[in-house]
Amino acid sequence: MDKIKLPARKTSDKVNVGYALQKRTSCRNYENKSISLQQLANLLWAGQGVISQSFNERRTAPSAGATFPLEIFVAVRKEGVDGVDQGIYQYSPQEHSLKQINEKDVTTKLVGACFGQDFIQNAGANLLISADFERTKERYASRGERYVYMEAGSVTQNISLEAVELGLGTVIVGAFDDDAVKKIFELEEWFPLAVMPVGQPKDKKLYA
Repeated sequence: MDKIKLPARKTSDKVNVGYALQKRTSCRNYENKSISLQQLANLLWAGQGVISQSFNERRTAPSAGATFPLEIFVAVRKEGVDGVDQGIYQYSPQEHSLKQINEKDVTTKLVGACFGQDFIQNAGANLLISADFERTKERYASRGERYVYMEAGSVTQNISLEAVELGLGTVIVGAFDDDAVKKIFELEEWFPLAVMPVGQPKDKKLYA
């Protein structure tokens, strides 16, 4: 399958961390519009972007022992991301790129797997935060499971704050059928932790 090299992150001098924290909100009401490739690239970089090759590769979110147990997958609906075909993609932090897994628009199936949360349908893309617990448990034994969840919390918060900067809406969805989501995203060793729809919010006042 094809690889998409993502554009480098574009920063804004109009938004600071304090503003983003104040404006962070859960959005479940999206316009049926696309998001840009630049916006998607920024969100993925915020979640797992590499910011330094020192200290065993430093990323935007802390990772216990630099074990990096998390993987981000992206389900793009038809005409959901400008210039990107529908399908499922895996984010590569090292290359800042997307690798296409399949060419299916799985949005409707994902709504079903998330117990009918139909606001997912209008999101331009749905990010899946998944984990390979063994990467961290090999080093920290059973305690490693806790560290994975802590890391996932950092990733979802980073993405939420980046969405504010971009004027996008998102929400952290944890109510879904694990096995159904694994099947939709064709996961093998990864376990799904959170789904994050991202799209154009209907209520623009949220970020005003």
